[in-house]
Amino acid sequence: MKIRKTRLPEIIDIISHQTIRSQEELSKQLAIRGYIITQATLSRDLKLIKAQKAPDENGVCRYIVGQSLPGRGQSGRSHARHSSTHSAVLSVTITGNLLVIKTRNGYASGLAYEIDMLQSPMILGTIPGADTVFAAVREGTPSHEVFDLLATLLPAAIMDAARAIFQASEIDTTMGDE
Repeated sequence: MKIRKTRLPEIIDIISHQTIRSQEELSKQLAIRGYIITQATLSRDLKLIKAQKAPDENGVCRYIVGQSLPGRGQSGRSHARHSSTHSAVLSVTITGNLLVIKTRNGYASGLAYEIDMLQSPMILGTIPGADTVFAAVREGTPSHEVFDLLATLLPAAIMDAARAIFQASEIDTTMGDE
């Protein structure tokens, strides 16, 4: 589609040079540049360019362009940004095969995306809400391995607070096999 091919670079330019906090703001900026599109089309475009919401250095949630775009020479694994991006994480816990990660309101989607981009065989998938991410852990995965994976992504203080929960989970799963 010729229109999409010209529109996507405009979206990337807007997101890269302005603080865009909502699709409505982005839609207005596109209209200024002559692109009138529906919200559904804008959502698809954002998905195509791997745009996501993430907090900036001031903690303001804004759209950023995915760093694993074709032609940028980065793999999905190198895409994960460490703890400074996820300063909005409040807690993490594990219960059975389910991770529950609490965030400040509006930050769960970006975090779920980052977890998915790790492409770890341990994580089957994520479900973000407004302030919570649920992540399904593959059956039989040792919780200390999940802890180590999350420690590459989440703030050290959050992981330190969760260490005992993960250790207890490890003990509970081995004791249940009697």
